[in-house]
Amino acid sequence: MEYKYKSLFDVWQDSCKKYSELTAFSDNKEEVIITYNQAFRELCFLAQEFQKLGLKRFDHVCLFACNSPRWLIIEQAVITLGGVCVSKTSEINIKELDYVYNNSDSVVLITDKKDIINHFIESDDFKNKVKFILYIGNDEYSSVNDFKIYNLSDLLKNLTDETPIKTDWEEEPFDTAYINYTSGTSSSPKGAMLPNIGMSYVVEELQKFNDIKEGKTFVVTFPLSSAGGKSFNLLCFSQGCRVMYTPYKEFYEVIDRYKPEYLHCAPKIMQTMHEKLMNAVKEKGILFQYIYNTAFNISKLIQNAERKCNVCAKILKPVKNFLDKKVYKQIRNTLLTDETTVFVGSAHLAKPLEDYFNIIGIPLIQHYGLTETTGLAVSNTLESQKKHPYTVGIAFDGTTIRIIDPETHKEMPTGEVGLITLGGIEILKEYYKNEEATKKAILEEHFLNTGDLGYVDKEGYLVVLSRYDDVIVMSNGYNVYTPLLENEAKDSEFVNQIAIAGHGKPYLTAIIVLNNIEYQSWCEKNSINGIDANKNDKFKTFLIENLNEKIKRKNDWKYYEKLKKVYFLSEPFTVENGLLTGTLKVKYQKVINTYKKEIEKLYEEK
Repeated sequence: MEYKYKSLFDVWQDSCKKYSELTAFSDNKEEVIITYNQAFRELCFLAQEFQKLGLKRFDHVCLFACNSPRWLIIEQAVITLGGVCVSKTSEINIKELDYVYNNSDSVVLITDKKDIINHFIESDDFKNKVKFILYIGNDEYSSVNDFKIYNLSDLLKNLTDETPIKTDWEEEPFDTAYINYTSGTSSSPKGAMLPNIGMSYVVEELQKFNDIKEGKTFVVTFPLSSAGGKSFNLLCFSQGCRVMYTPYKEFYEVIDRYKPEYLHCAPKIMQTMHEKLMNAVKEKGILFQYIYNTAFNISKLIQNAERKCNVCAKILKPVKNFLDKKVYKQIRNTLLTDETTVFVGSAHLAKPLEDYFNIIGIPLIQHYGLTETTGLAVSNTLESQKKHPYTVGIAFDGTTIRIIDPETHKEMPTGEVGLITLGGIEILKEYYKNEEATKKAILEEHFLNTGDLGYVDKEGYLVVLSRYDDVIVMSNGYNVYTPLLENEAKDSEFVNQIAIAGHGKPYLTAIIVLNNIEYQSWCEKNSINGIDANKNDKFKTFLIENLNEKIKRKNDWKYYEKLKKVYFLSEPFTVENGLLTGTLKVKYQKVINTYKKEIEKLYEEK
């Protein structure tokens, strides 16, 4: 296969030639604005400076920071020298950062947090091995106990229009560019060694699936430490976009202010977006709520007809357009513009959510990949997502999907469920210093065991069902794929987050983070005030019935796939408490272990 880009440096060089004076990166307040030309010059200049500070080919560099306009520039400068970038968001706990730094054998620390520097500098072993520390925060930080700290701002002061810089760097395409430590949903972090050409290939393939226009705005939501988030940043950069970084707490304020054309969101954010849009419906009053609910019920019938009959789609199009103009446009424009496209990754989107966004007229595209595939390996287009709902797309040109039996590894016939495996140039080389994990993940012919269950339909579109490890075996011997049930249950307006338990048990239970606004509204309607949800038996009975009705919509639903008891949590699953990954996926086993006592009580009560 011929590649447009031979390495990541080619992506940068090509983009900066095409879009020299356009804005490449900015922060959410536009206090930092970096053009494509400036970004390329900074990249080459920092590569020179890092070289002067002792960075060499194959050196491992830890970058611990929050998303920022210069993250990708710094990272690329390291890779340009042949170094290997090991990145994590600086928001996670110091214990994990310490593990990543030491396990990766890094010799350089780059961070935006003084506390992180102070932690590492206490170790004599660290001070003896580290080549330099670079602080990329907004203020100055010159030394700790006489140990010199370099500041990014000081380095960049030496870069002017007249500064001579080397611009003809050559990268080795098959060298490792990244060691990305997984934030695994069920195991300890493992360092996936990702090839330089793997990322440039992913960017090249994503260009074929996504019609990204130059000069448009892309607001970043995924942490840049995630391979999928990084690849999408580089996609938009390669197409001449303005890539804007913002803390998530300011995300909705930023999209309201800048009206971005592109968003890349995890399903958890899509759920939050759905809640905000539904709140917008309520704020328009009772009459509009009635009109909206009537329109939505009609639209569901239209959607079903469209998917079964092309002729029906043409006949019903005027009705669909009328409802969109008179009803849905009023709602979606409270949050997004008609020009916004949402790309969904990290996990597959629940069917009810995909249906909702399709009806309300917000275009979305799902794709699929893992850290170990250098981000992404499968994608839909805008059109194929409509024609093939609930799928995550087809494989990239140089990528092969194989569905195999989890036990025998025999390839499954088209349409049958099995373990998803992927082969291609983007697959990790190995896990760093972890031969056992490598042997488990890499199968024959260097195919990756993704750990996900799914199937490929007759037209080649991939459907992802659940994590293979998330299968629970009940005491009656039945296997239950909990994420499939959870996806349906999350369609309830009362549920913000949910984890279903029942391994080795006679029935299923769930721990739930409630939508407190909806709970209070229900209490008011039922003349119940000031009662803890866990003591509200009437609400529990109502909610269990509500959730089971939604779960029954699942394809091939079984009678034992229903909830019997629930427990409500006072705190949500978050990245900070370690119950969500950086890409907002629930760490299922950790959640179950954390609330083990609460779950056990559900089986003790009569």
